[in-house]
Formats: sequence, C-alpha cells, structure tokens
Amino acid sequence: MAQAISGENPITIDGVKYKVRTTVVYQDGLGQQGTLSTSAPLRYTVQYKPLSPIPLVGNSLQQWITLGERDVSNQNGWIFTPAAGAGFQKALIANGSNSLTVSLDRSTANALSKSSGVTAQQALQILQTAPNVAPTVVDPDQPVNGVPTPQLSPILDPEIKSYINDENEYEHLVYPTKIRENGQDYIKFVSFSYGTRPISLTPTSGFPLTSQPRNLPEIKKGSVVLTVQTQSPNTNSVQWGNEDLNPLAATIASLSYSAMSDPSAAISNFTTEAERILRENQNIGPAFRVYAAGRAAGINGLLSRVSGGILNPNMELLFQGPQLRPFTFDFRLSPRNSPEARTVKKIIRYFKQNMSVKTTEDNLFLKAPNVFQISYHNGGNGGEHTSINKIKKCALTSCSVNYTPDNQYMTFNDPDNGYPMTSYNITLQFQELEPVTDRDYKELNDRTAIGY
Repeated sequence: MAQAISGENPITIDGVKYKVRTTVVYQDGLGQQGTLSTSAPLRYTVQYKPLSPIPLVGNSLQQWITLGERDVSNQNGWIFTPAAGAGFQKALIANGSNSLTVSLDRSTANALSKSSGVTAQQALQILQTAPNVAPTVVDPDQPVNGVPTPQLSPILDPEIKSYINDENEYEHLVYPTKIRENGQDYIKFVSFSYGTRPISLTPTSGFPLTSQPRNLPEIKKGSVVLTVQTQSPNTNSVQWGNEDLNPLAATIASLSYSAMSDPSAAISNFTTEAERILRENQNIGPAFRVYAAGRAAGINGLLSRVSGGILNPNMELLFQGPQLRPFTFDFRLSPRNSPEARTVKKIIRYFKQNMSVKTTEDNLFLKAPNVFQISYHNGGNGGEHTSINKIKKCALTSCSVNYTPDNQYMTFNDPDNGYPMTSYNITLQFQELEPVTDRDYKELNDRTAIGY
C-alpha cells in the first residue's frame, strides 16, 4: 500500500474559509517508471478543515474531515459523506475548467506523480478511469511511506461516537405504508446530530461565533415519512419596535460620543450648543429645567402637567432583530394492521428518542438532542415541493402523544406487538435553528419556488 497527499488549497464556502486537500491510497507497483495502469484500484478522497480553529480539547474540527470520495462513474462525480454540506457539494459538483474538482484533480495528479513515478498526465488519466475501490483496509495508525495515513471516514467527537453508532437501529419509517406508491404528497423528517461549531479568533476569520457554520452530520437510517397535514400554516416575522429620541437625550448622546475621543472638547461643545439653543428659543430653557427636575425627582409627566406639552419624542419604528420561526404539526396515526401498528410505535419512539438529551460516557456532560430537517415532497416525482414553504433545520422542542384520541381506551388483540392502541395522536412543535435571511432566497436554484 502507498499513498499520495496533495497540497492544502484554500477555499471559501458561504463566506467561510477552509483548507482542502486530497488523499489517494493505491496499490504498490502502480507507478513503475514509464508504466501506465488504468485498472489498478485506488481510493481518492477529499478532506477539509477550517483555517484557524481554536485548539479546544475534543474539537473534532481540528482534524481533517472527509467530504467524499471521487467516483467518476457516479452522476455527480463524487460520493459524499454526511460531513459535506450543501455548499461543499455544490462546489464539488460544479463543472468547468476553473471548477474546484478540476483544480483538485490537477493537484492530486501532481502528488500521485511524485509519489508513484508516473507522469502528471498519466496520473490524471489514472484518477479519471481507475475504479475507486480501496484495495485493502488501511490501518489509520500505520504510517505509509513514512507518512501517517489519514482516517478515511468522517471524524466525529469521540464522546458521541458510540451514541451515533447506536442510531443504526433507526429505520426509514413510512406511514401509511403505500403513501409514496400511491403518488401522494408527503412530509419527510430526517434526523441530524447537533454537531459542533468551531470558533476562530484570528483577524481574518471574522467574528468568533459567526465565522464558522455548525457541523450537522446526518444520522444514518433515521427518517420518517407522513402524510401532509390538512393545515400547514407558516408565518415569517421579524421584530420591530418603537424607539424615542427626544432633544435632551440626543444632546446627551452627542456629548457621550464626543467624550470618547476628546472629553474636554466635548464639555466645551456641549456648553456652546446649550447656550445657542437657549438663546434662539426662550421657552426651551424653562422646559428643560422642568423636564430635568421631573427626571431627578422620579416624577413622570411633570412637564406635561406644568406646561401641557412634552419634549418631541421623535418616535420611529426601528428594526430590532430576526425571529426564529416555530412550526407545529399534528398527526393522527391509526394503524390498520399489525405491521402498520409496529411502524406507528417506531415513529413515536423515533421522535421521542431523537429529542432526548444525550449523556457522555463519564456522565460529566449533557449533549444536545438531535435536530431535524423537515421537507415537503411531491408524490409524483419525489422531488421537493416548490409550492410549499421550505424549512431550515429545526429543534424538536415538544412531542405530545395522546394515546386515546377518540376518548376511548382501545387496543388491538396483538400480543406479539404489545397490544398497540387503535389510534394515536402526536403533536410536534419545532423551532428553526437559524433565522431566514435574504441570502437563503438568493441561493435557491428554482426562481419559481415559494422559498422559505
């Protein structure tokens, strides 16, 4: 076994800077001088990591994380891992002479050429035609050609690795069973690990908490498909509020701002400005004294009580911030047979277990529950429904189950399945992890879609 590692290439995805490199693991003897072999199997992977993460203990993003493997037989040219977000996938799938994939292929061919002895052109041809299959299992701790072999799978926080392995018990659950076969529209829930967010304090990486996106690896074998509920309300909102700025407050604010750079000049300017105001308007002096006296004594409305007027508040409606959208779904699950009853029970457990708090092995920390990607799909082609709102990844904040929705206790005579209820009603309350911004609409591929 041998390997070739390319140089580290800088790349910016959604405004965040990363380093990207590739690794090719191949059979010994592939690069005999002057010999071209396009049939020898190899494994060609691409990996990334943020440019300057804070060196926190246990921060998996300090290591190289695998985005995917090159596979020329695949439609997109890559087989992605859950660590590859939409931004990386879009960049790697893009075509053209200046695309990221073409650049990676060239740098990888140069590294393979130096490692194996073939020319760069021969190495490029091998990368584009050789089957992407690992010849043997590579020991990550065993150096190859004197260089430690990087791990060829997504690197996860060791504290939650065992928990994620247990998630393989989840299945792709569908209710009613024939919903997709009947061409009916449906809503799909997919679970993701809450992951981690790297923080960088370097001058070029922006603000610490906003410079890096949160890594949300998908939980394998974890999804639920249900019918679209009758009412699917969606409300987008932002927070605005009334704010006042009367002349006295504006003058004090101006003084405070000036004092930050030149305190002595600020006091002089304030005195000069006050004299000008009093000279130009003889009524404003007494009004200011009454207003100030009321504020000092803690009496509200003293100026209005004395003079019948108030300081002009200069009221204005100002933007105060975005709001995270809530979503509530209500589903009636009434199984018609034993297999459907088993599926319904698994669906309820799926939501309850994914929203449960995780614990570490030493029980010292609590980790966030899993989060969900919710999407509406068209039953005709299975694609995402563009005439219904899109939803960002959400946290499940509440899961309420009514085991007797018909106000009557009834079970199936099904001892092998634990005597399931004849009907269940589940109410799920979600809230998006991030606010919707103008950028989200600009990044939509379909201009006719409603969007978020």
